[in-house]
Amino acid sequence: MASSMLEQMTPEQVFLVKQAMEEMDRHYDEAKHMLRNAEDGRSEWHSTRGSAHYAVGLLIRNGEGDVERACAVLDEVLNLQFDAPDEIFHGTFKTSPQAADPPRGGYPWKRFGPGFAYYVTSMLEKISDHLAEELGAECEGRKNVRRKDVEEALARAADRVIPPVWRSYDPNWREFIACAFAVILEHFEPRFPRELVRRMDEAMIKAVTGSIDRRLSDAVPMNTNIELMHLFITHYYGYRYGNEAWIRHADHEADRFLEEFAEFNTLAEFNSTTYYGVDLTVLGLIRKFARTDRFKAIGHTIEQALWETIALFYHPGLENMAGPYARAYEMEMTAHSSMGVFLYLAFSERLKHLAAVNCETGHDPMIALVGVDVPEHVKPKLIGEPEERMVNRQYRELCERDKPGENRFVCTATAWLGRNLMIGACSGSRNTNGQLHPATMHWRSDDGGRYSLRLIRREPESSWNTHLRGYYVDAEASPGKLTASVTLETGKALDVYFEVCGPAVTAAGVTSSAWSFPGLSLHVEAAAPQPIVRERDGCVEIIYPYRPASQEAVSHMAFKLEVTH
Repeated sequence: MASSMLEQMTPEQVFLVKQAMEEMDRHYDEAKHMLRNAEDGRSEWHSTRGSAHYAVGLLIRNGEGDVERACAVLDEVLNLQFDAPDEIFHGTFKTSPQAADPPRGGYPWKRFGPGFAYYVTSMLEKISDHLAEELGAECEGRKNVRRKDVEEALARAADRVIPPVWRSYDPNWREFIACAFAVILEHFEPRFPRELVRRMDEAMIKAVTGSIDRRLSDAVPMNTNIELMHLFITHYYGYRYGNEAWIRHADHEADRFLEEFAEFNTLAEFNSTTYYGVDLTVLGLIRKFARTDRFKAIGHTIEQALWETIALFYHPGLENMAGPYARAYEMEMTAHSSMGVFLYLAFSERLKHLAAVNCETGHDPMIALVGVDVPEHVKPKLIGEPEERMVNRQYRELCERDKPGENRFVCTATAWLGRNLMIGACSGSRNTNGQLHPATMHWRSDDGGRYSLRLIRREPESSWNTHLRGYYVDAEASPGKLTASVTLETGKALDVYFEVCGPAVTAAGVTSSAWSFPGLSLHVEAAAPQPIVRERDGCVEIIYPYRPASQEAVSHMAFKLEVTH
């Protein structure tokens, strides 16, 4: 049998690769040569990005038939790349072979300047508002026209002409798959047929070209994790293909990134375990595969400073990071993140439980390959007894749906970490993204149960994970206390609510002035409408309705939550 990279890996790296491959092998579709998409529950669909990561794992393992399977997988991934030089999605990959193609020919995006995408979105929002008003007036007395119905109808019509980002294509698949291909070409190129290497190189030329066009146009802004991947792939493939223009672009963008980073030594996707996991992976790629000392030094500076920030907000007892979160899906660090994997690599068996399978496990073979580089002076802060402390850090956010040049606001994050409780808060943000979590709590009960509280919003009976304008929160954390001020400047009806999750939480202990949950009691002062309390999906929701059409509607709410036990 041919040698495997596993033979040169540490026990921790071997565990990560084998665990990930056991999981991905279960989802492999032999007929399609792709992974089924287990991440979002659509197992009848297949995952292009997941399949690229599977190929990395197959080549590391190098068992019987693995190289042949990897070649078949890569052929299918390559078949799903968009080759459309005039379109905004050129060089990216379909998220799944089952996904519909985006519309072509109706959006000459290269003719427009930076910010055009913002203006189109803003214009459509305003048009739908006025259209709802006019239709409502015309139909008065016959049929009520719902604003949301008008918005959705107009959006559907626009989506048939202007390729809707995230819905018809994902621009970030360029960077994710290009990073996986870099690892593959760096380590395993000699194992491949020449024709497959040729196809991969052609695909990477398209991917990097599209990535650079996107960066220069700023039509779809890059969040931190994508920006770091962009730096790496333009640098790596620039040297692979001897493309001096790409190399200059990568060097310029890396210098600019470092200059912006140096303002506060923090990232725009601040305190996000989901995206910190990707950031650390890419910084590891730079550490391992960058071609110049200067580029490696930039990556090293950012990687070391990122670990210092992580240590400030990480609670070893709760095994989680305190809020606030500039972007987050989950409150639990191990639910949608690779952070536990990096901690396991740094501290071995004692933190092995943090590396359990989750929706990010497909990245683990690549993480095992690049390893971890935690500064020695930071390591004691990540293990042992938690140290009670107040933390205050600033960061400059990216509001990706706002006008370029006017979408980078300075935010202040405060956090208090106690023995079995931590509180996080953010002020200054004007982000429209529902993934912003500006007011949070985590705690542990005496029997070891772990709990979380977050302040979020949604349109009634809709998801919180949307973009909404005219809703802002300024919050502050202090020892045993969380305060939050909510500003409402929107014509949309919203539910402003606290969600409390954990074992055996019920609505029974919730009154207008006191909330009691396992392990935590709070005195509550709320300058807000009377709350509606309900249990939903194993959590408790304390909902303060904002209904702008009502005479009782308020444009401001204020909350103070103070720990009493």
